[in-house]
Amino acid sequence: MIEIFLNGSLRRVPELTTIDGLIESIGLQKKGVAIAVNSEVIPRSNWTEKSLLPQDKVELLTIAQGG
Repeated sequence: MIEIFLNGSLRRVPELTTIDGLIESIGLQKKGVAIAVNSEVIPRSNWTEKSLLPQDKVELLTIAQGG
């Protein structure tokens, strides 16, 4: 297991967890989600390839519609 920061909170995930795997593990839909790792936005096309490293700072942003 490694420790990352997800939206500022410490979280333990298995080694070699990808962004795609992280999203699946927390049960989020991928539509309307943007991800930044260490302040760098990661294109959706790279989510299955980008493995998280210890102490990575992951910001998960969801788009909300209002009215």
